[in-house]
Amino acid sequence: MYYPPNTNNKLSGGDMSYRLSRASMRALSIFSVLGAAAIAVGTFGAADAQQAAPAGGLVNPPGVAVSREPLNTDPTTWVGCTHVANGGADNVPGMLCAPSVQTGTPAIQAQLREQQAAYRAANPAPAGGRGPAGPQMQVPMPCGPKANAAPAPAAAAGGRGPARMAQGGRGKIRVAVITHGHEHEREPLALMFDCMGDDITYSRVDYPAAELILNPQMAKNFDVYVFYDLGGPGVGATGPKGETGYRFYPDPSPALKKGFEAMVKAGKGMVFLHHASAAWAHTWPEYSEVVGGACDWYAPVTVRGILDPHHGYYGGTKQTLTVVDRNHPITKNLPASFEVTDEAYACAWFPDSVHPLVTTSFAPPDPLVNLNPKRQFSNMAAWYKASENSPVFYTQVGHDHSPWQVAEYQEMIRDAIRWAASPEALAWARKNHTTIWKTAAKKK
Repeated sequence: MYYPPNTNNKLSGGDMSYRLSRASMRALSIFSVLGAAAIAVGTFGAADAQQAAPAGGLVNPPGVAVSREPLNTDPTTWVGCTHVANGGADNVPGMLCAPSVQTGTPAIQAQLREQQAAYRAANPAPAGGRGPAGPQMQVPMPCGPKANAAPAPAAAAGGRGPARMAQGGRGKIRVAVITHGHEHEREPLALMFDCMGDDITYSRVDYPAAELILNPQMAKNFDVYVFYDLGGPGVGATGPKGETGYRFYPDPSPALKKGFEAMVKAGKGMVFLHHASAAWAHTWPEYSEVVGGACDWYAPVTVRGILDPHHGYYGGTKQTLTVVDRNHPITKNLPASFEVTDEAYACAWFPDSVHPLVTTSFAPPDPLVNLNPKRQFSNMAAWYKASENSPVFYTQVGHDHSPWQVAEYQEMIRDAIRWAASPEALAWARKNHTTIWKTAAKKK
């Protein structure tokens, strides 16, 4: 089940106990372990989740959905975050959050523990640990079949190798790509945007420099902002009584908040990718409303007044992405469905304020590990919406080079940028104007 398009677009309303490295998670597949019945579930409530047990087999990764015992299944006793005037190494204001809540469905957790034990027995950890991280690997980045550039010729013996697209692009659409706050494969990401270079010319801007261009005056230099950042990332901290396991999340600066609000209200095309939904999730509810959802995987997080134990990421998940709106400019060039292997999310999405475009076949084995019983898991994987006067697109897909190499994914991002930059999208957003700032304040 997916949420049907909202025709008026009006707003209505952790540290996990056992974790493999991100690289290890990408090497596993959840669909080798979940039964067809579990995969078919798109959106379901906690009550349904308590009745459903995983179909058997190993969970990807084995333990990412396993909580430490004893389970705390009473949300009224969960401890979340409090605002402090001085936190972190810089003694700045922000949110101090308690450790992620260890919870879940007892019957499902018992089965997952058995699977975890079987996996550990069959796959003992290598001696000596992981060792130091090496340099990022170099990966090929083939451009999608709809790219206008001719295929790169093969290099002669002893030559430099196949030519790549012009770095930074040469297209007419001026794009600012905002990054930082979350580790990612920098070179492959750039190569993917280079594949779109016949349509776009892009500049990459990292935080904190990015704060200087997120305002109406600087926005005149760009047609679209693409956010692949995680603003306000959390850092380890101690609790008010010296407890361990806390995290601190800094507030956005007053200048950033003022400039971003003015830019969104003035109208600017924006494209948010993957972990950009985790930016400022604890400290800036209006920002989450602009995106259409919020994530944090490492601490309890209150979203629209509901405290979640910690959200979930499931690496290396083979997924079928299904297009549910074939008439929109972002998806009209896509097939009915396509496959990706990517990190999937169990986060707090806002289906009442967005138009779904794509859904995922992924479903977490135990949603209560990541979500409050009051919140439903949603399988929305991509959407568009109007935020104030700005056209916005978001997709949770795009953790690393695996989906970036998929032609259909490249096409979706290319067409999202084209749409967000178009006069038609800006006119649509003004016609379907939504009030973000007052609404977010009420829902906080």
